[in-house]
Amino acid sequence: MAHPLSTPGYRKLLALQRRIHEFTLDACADEDVDITAPELPLWGRAYQYLSVAPLLGGLQVTYFGELWEEPFAWTLACLADQEVADAIVALSFSGPDEGANGTREWEFTPLLDSAVRFPLLKSLAIRPSGQADHNTVLIQRAGTIMEEAGEIARFAAKAPGLVQLTVPNAPDASFFAVPLPYLSTLQVESGFDTQDFIDNLASSGNLTALRSLDFTESTELHSTWADAREEGCITPFAAYERLLRSAAGARLRALTLRNTCLSLEQLQALQALRPKLQFMVVQSPRGGYVSHFRQDVFPWRHLVQADPGVR
Repeated sequence: MAHPLSTPGYRKLLALQRRIHEFTLDACADEDVDITAPELPLWGRAYQYLSVAPLLGGLQVTYFGELWEEPFAWTLACLADQEVADAIVALSFSGPDEGANGTREWEFTPLLDSAVRFPLLKSLAIRPSGQADHNTVLIQRAGTIMEEAGEIARFAAKAPGLVQLTVPNAPDASFFAVPLPYLSTLQVESGFDTQDFIDNLASSGNLTALRSLDFTESTELHSTWADAREEGCITPFAAYERLLRSAAGARLRALTLRNTCLSLEQLQALQALRPKLQFMVVQSPRGGYVSHFRQDVFPWRHLVQADPGVR
């Protein structure tokens, strides 16, 4: 096996790394930014980069940057080169909290339309939204408006050896038709639409190695008043119950539910179905501006809590 730092794919990634760096320097020059100024922050436009490092016989590749300029397009084109894809064992995407109309939309469609495959890829991570982010991160198909439309399934199908997967919004039902026999750790943020993820997982048969699931409820729970929500946008208790009674749920060893609205009785009922399951609840909703509380434009009371340590 060739050392990962001696492969043609590594050399192509280094060329891309240099190209992105030169792009950021040119952007600074165009805007008369003095990159030697001690007070200059590492602001978004000048802080686009590609990092490459050897890891377990392959390469770990991270893209950090904006989504609508040349660096991202160059990165997708480079990843569509089979010599590059053949060398990657871990791939991640992140960037500054910048978007349009409250969303930050990753479009991997050009890469997914290509014939490339990632035979060594074990870890794929697209960073979810942060609690204080102004923009909700999501994966969407090019030509749509905030529609995932099977893009996560198409990405996963190119990497049948995936062991770990992190995505910022829920995949649609086609994800559960993709053979992923090694996927053991899955982190899913629902974004605006759960796409019936829990119900689909309960009836699935493709994730036979899945042992750890970290699932975040739809952002609609904390951004829209209950009487204004569309029907079915929040995962019901019955769906979680079906999951833990299913073969897919029986294989789980760890389950983390984030931002759930399940009651104490419902959570305890789920634990009773699987007494040995490592079952955790995490409440970490998106923040909200105090200036908006008085206007009642969104549910905000969960952000103003009494001391939980008082008996």
